[in-house]
Amino acid sequence: MRGLGPCKGALTGKGTTLSMTVVHPVLIGAAPYATRREVYVPASVAARLGLAAGDIQLGAGPLLQPARAVVVPDRPGQAPPQVVMDPALLNQLHVPHGTRLHLRFDPERRALTLGPFVGILALRVRRGPLYGEHDPFFRALTRWGERLAIGAYMFAPRDVDWERRAVHGFTYSGIWPLGRWRRSTFPFPDVVYDRIQTRRTEWSAPYMRFRERLARHVPAWFNETGFFDKWRMHQELSKNPSLERLLPPTERYANAAQLERFLRMGRTVFLKPIGGSLGLGIICVRRTSSGFNLAFQLKDRAVLQYVPNLARAAAKVDRAVRGRAYIIQQGLSLATWRGRPFDVRVLMQRSQRGLWAMTKMYARIAAPGSFTANLSRGGQGAKVGPLLRRLFGARAGTLLRQLHQTGRECAREIERTLSGTVGELGLDLGIDRRGKIWLIEVNSKPFLQMTREAGSPRTLSLSVQRPLRFARWLAGFENGALVQKGWAEAVEERER
Repeated sequence: MRGLGPCKGALTGKGTTLSMTVVHPVLIGAAPYATRREVYVPASVAARLGLAAGDIQLGAGPLLQPARAVVVPDRPGQAPPQVVMDPALLNQLHVPHGTRLHLRFDPERRALTLGPFVGILALRVRRGPLYGEHDPFFRALTRWGERLAIGAYMFAPRDVDWERRAVHGFTYSGIWPLGRWRRSTFPFPDVVYDRIQTRRTEWSAPYMRFRERLARHVPAWFNETGFFDKWRMHQELSKNPSLERLLPPTERYANAAQLERFLRMGRTVFLKPIGGSLGLGIICVRRTSSGFNLAFQLKDRAVLQYVPNLARAAAKVDRAVRGRAYIIQQGLSLATWRGRPFDVRVLMQRSQRGLWAMTKMYARIAAPGSFTANLSRGGQGAKVGPLLRRLFGARAGTLLRQLHQTGRECAREIERTLSGTVGELGLDLGIDRRGKIWLIEVNSKPFLQMTREAGSPRTLSLSVQRPLRFARWLAGFENGALVQKGWAEAVEERER
């Protein structure tokens, strides 16, 4: 499934593309006086859509129902305009009463489509907030979905009703902490925004079967590549000469002789699980004048140990690795702030028209005594510009431009080399003491914190809006977006 443009995730390649008029925001609801499958459309909305009264096909997600459009005078002062219909019809489309959405009209098929519906795929947790540490970001997504007239809802594999082609999804209403998650029934989404939080789930056979089945019903899906494999990503980026020179020496870890060779090249070596994230499982080996210091990053703490010789160090590394796939990476002499090393996190996201944009960039200063700078491990966020000006003076402007350029080039390279649609990337960039920039790591589905340390209110807002706007573009609900004629029929054909 490769969603390279609006609505193309479910296309067969046949047919033509056309541009349809889209109107938003529109409040969708049920009215008891609307009977016999009637849909009441305000005259101003009908005029903008080019919709005349009469028989139509009314759609939501992959569902289509016969209906009859009734054009009615606008109500003075009504904002946003309201489109109301037969309650039975609204129920058959699985659209909750009072949802703010877009309308799109295909004059050739007389098809009026409500949407876009964006299903955010993630797992709920048993204790604490419904989505654990990701809860603030997911709350913001569903609330911004309402403001942007996008039907954004959370769902997990168990929430899908295959027989009714419906999803029992969750949206957040109210202001945290006084608000709460509410469960409603929605149509299958136009776009799936994949935010599954764990590799274990992604790689499980039941999830793979679920994903394959759902893909037959959904026109577009982004972040479908899942979490990146660190070794494969290093190999892909190495093929680009301008990015290859930014990569620290990295190999797939095999044995103690390899560890010894890396330690001869430099004092510090990192070993990282190929399928790791958030700094978990990282091992740091540092050569000293009398032996070796080792640090192991566990879930809730770092364990520090000293050994007198390389053989003991290699034995401890092998016990920690326990046959799992790891990479070994040369440590860098990163620039420091008050004795603490820092890296730079760059968030690249695609937005309307599918274009890549840098949403935010901030420094992550490692906690005292820590060897990782992750904010979830006690790191401290800081603005990049002032930090670089204090450390590098007049060179700061050049370094900032290089950081921006690296983010854009890396995003384009990954889009070019990987199959499937990638919607966001978290880049970890390092700056060594001489001012050379290094590309340490690239992460898919980056953990998006909603705290002031992770950005200004404006950038935090952008980090939520951009995935939704990208999904809207993929679904073909932007004016001027090309929409494949007959995409609903393509979905039905795939189901058969």
